[in-house]
Amino acid sequence: MPTASHSIPATDSRHFQSQPFLTSFIFACVIAALQGRSLAADEYPVKPRLETYDQAVVFEFANEDAAARAEFAVAPLFDGHYRAVSCRWDDNWTSDNPQTREVMERHGIKGTWYLNGPNFSPDHPRGDYTEIARQLLSGDNSVGGHSLTHPYLTYFHSNRMFAETAGVRMAWEAVLDRPVCSYAYSFIDLRPQPEDKAVLTRSLATLDRAGIYHLATYVSFFHDVPLAFELSPILPPENSPLDVFQRSVDWAYESEELSSKWPMISNSMHAWYNTERLHYGYDELERRLQTLASLDDVWHCNQNQYAAYRRQYRCTTLTKKRVKGKKVVVVVEHRPSVVDLNDMVPLTIDVSHVEPEEVLTVQCEDAAVVRSTRATDGHSLVQLEHSHSQRLPSQIGLRESPPDSLGLGKIDTGEEFPQLVGSLDAEDDSLQLTLTNNASVPLTNVRITWRTPIGWTTPQFIERVQDLAGTESFEASQPLVPQGSEEARFGVNHFVAQLDFDLGDEHGRLYFTCQQQGAEPGNSWPLDGFSVLGPIPNGQFNLEETAEQIQGGTCPSKWSSENGEALTWRPQARDGYVNHEWLNPEYIRTMGTWDAESETYLLRSRVHSPDNRSVRVIVSHPQLSKVFINGQLVVDGQASLESGDNDLVIVYPGARMSMETTRLVACFLRIANPESGERFSDIRYKPY
Repeated sequence: MPTASHSIPATDSRHFQSQPFLTSFIFACVIAALQGRSLAADEYPVKPRLETYDQAVVFEFANEDAAARAEFAVAPLFDGHYRAVSCRWDDNWTSDNPQTREVMERHGIKGTWYLNGPNFSPDHPRGDYTEIARQLLSGDNSVGGHSLTHPYLTYFHSNRMFAETAGVRMAWEAVLDRPVCSYAYSFIDLRPQPEDKAVLTRSLATLDRAGIYHLATYVSFFHDVPLAFELSPILPPENSPLDVFQRSVDWAYESEELSSKWPMISNSMHAWYNTERLHYGYDELERRLQTLASLDDVWHCNQNQYAAYRRQYRCTTLTKKRVKGKKVVVVVEHRPSVVDLNDMVPLTIDVSHVEPEEVLTVQCEDAAVVRSTRATDGHSLVQLEHSHSQRLPSQIGLRESPPDSLGLGKIDTGEEFPQLVGSLDAEDDSLQLTLTNNASVPLTNVRITWRTPIGWTTPQFIERVQDLAGTESFEASQPLVPQGSEEARFGVNHFVAQLDFDLGDEHGRLYFTCQQQGAEPGNSWPLDGFSVLGPIPNGQFNLEETAEQIQGGTCPSKWSSENGEALTWRPQARDGYVNHEWLNPEYIRTMGTWDAESETYLLRSRVHSPDNRSVRVIVSHPQLSKVFINGQLVVDGQASLESGDNDLVIVYPGARMSMETTRLVACFLRIANPESGERFSDIRYKPY
């Protein structure tokens, strides 16, 4: 496939000037997938944590022979379609989402809007995107999560990762009273160097804890990762030429590997048509949607529907239990509950080895059954609805304690279920949830889903508790058992109790949150252990001259610009708007923003080692940055520390984002055991 791409005009945003980079980055991801990179082979490396239930379906056939011949299977896609088609649209501050939705509806195309926090904006006063989001749901669309604040998620420690992902899910569910199960990574930031697979695995585990089970992104990111998520592969984005888009659709439609593993074709990824960010207008979007609408035998759905159907397909089993005369009982086992699916999409049963006219009736005592009207060759398709006892919440509420502890700002989540009074608290080594039912009707079918960051075990992830009559109360607790290393608990621990229930005849959901101060990184981590000289304009910095000075034993004490402006070394610099408390402490802060271009920074520290040792120095952008220990240039990451204090200087060069320089907000540094690659925890960083 051709690799042509177009850059898009620069945006006015101070903080998000990265779109030309995203263009080349996205195309590289697409081409990697199209050129045959291996895809993840294991569909369910981890058994999903969910509740399931069983159903019995009775089929009556024209005769006993047909009943004996009939075979039953869950169709891979709803109504037996060959492919699913949808859209992924990101962001909620500069996009023209409402008009895009109208164009989609004209072509019968559905999709999911991956939104940030309801009032998030990177460079404007906080707004309120709630009313627009409600409009976007029209036409059978859905909303997914795109983080609260649109960060490079992999820059953050595990606790903030959880706050960003669980927080955006809870916020939109509470605002829209619609469940959210799908996520799209902001900045398409999944596995940057040097952490690569390790940080991807950490973020995936975090998304699972947040209640997300579906991703819309490129399959190439997961070539070596067993993926327990449902996945929607996405097409080249809005700034690709139409011929590239059409050829990628053809490839995705014909690919046998995608058909068997991820049979979704997703248009992507910003509704920027007729805006300053894109030189294409809505006529171009019309052409792309016409291409998708013309595909044969496809299911037009939103991403939540696709996710829920594929999870049912992969979890549910059918057993032909009993043949009595012309009747067959098919037992549907391990069907995921609606509370875990967060969508009511039916399950399609494919009846084969009999002619459609030989299937006389289909009945299920606890659910509606609908015969498909689609013409199929030697197959009958039956849509089995969920059990009548399975329902989505009609209202969803969020009770943050303390208020705005997730950094959502003031959002209107309504006054859902004011009769239910409760709180979640973190006390010592457990979570404590208390709830009182002040309603005149009973609280029944109460289920608690405990959600914690990955630094904690959740031995009883799902818990059922007793029914409550009016004025009755209950208390439930969940042990907090530390898991993994202390770094998984850096920063503020965010905890969630998701409560699903029936209050009288109404099914509802309430989220309760609380926080606990987690571990603080000591001075064996580089985050605050450096002084910074910069930012130095790139055109005014001489790397070779500076390297000669450092190797000669003289580190520059200051820097003066061409116009006489002087910069001096600053300990623990706080440049930029990125929240310092959220950063992974293996990073040394530089410009502190998500901008696409960085100027040059010099970083220095006195590193104390208890003995002489050989070390491996792992740094971001090793092909550009220069590292010096005691005046010696570190080559290929191999170096030595002397017993006592060692002078460490990093020249972190300015650059524009590209495939080689995907992260500029801070410099990753790990001084590690050269054999194991593990960080030395007995060294100490001190800025000077």
